[in-house]
Amino acid sequence: MAIKKILVAVDGSEGADRALELAQEVAEPNAEAHVDLVYVVPIPLLDDNQAANFKSILDMMVADGKDLLAEAKEKVPAIADRTDTLIITGTNPATEIIKLIDKGGYDLMVIGSRGLSGIKAYLGSVSHKVLNGSKVSVLIAK
Repeated sequence: MAIKKILVAVDGSEGADRALELAQEVAEPNAEAHVDLVYVVPIPLLDDNQAANFKSILDMMVADGKDLLAEAKEKVPAIADRTDTLIITGTNPATEIIKLIDKGGYDLMVIGSRGLSGIKAYLGSVSHKVLNGSKVSVLIAK
């Protein structure tokens, strides 16, 4: 089976950088391979009033995510012309990534083993949840 569509989760961490390197190694030899880089902007569960007050902060977080994705794309020069960036929001990054995998037609998911989540102890490991919830192969970069 040829791997033609790869999803890579990025968050600015060392693990995400290793995932980028691995994805580039997988995609580079295959000129048909396409890579999507995704960043999930984590948003808390809020009521309507809180959400209205949170909008400016969310806009700032989305802008930061776009900057992070642009930097990530620069780290894979060998495949940059076959790479797109995606930014999504959600209360649970692993769930949002799994939803994207399900609807995106990916052949492979590449993710770092350790991200930047300050609430990892509360949410659990994103890579572990993606590994167990994904319908496609998951490559975890250590």
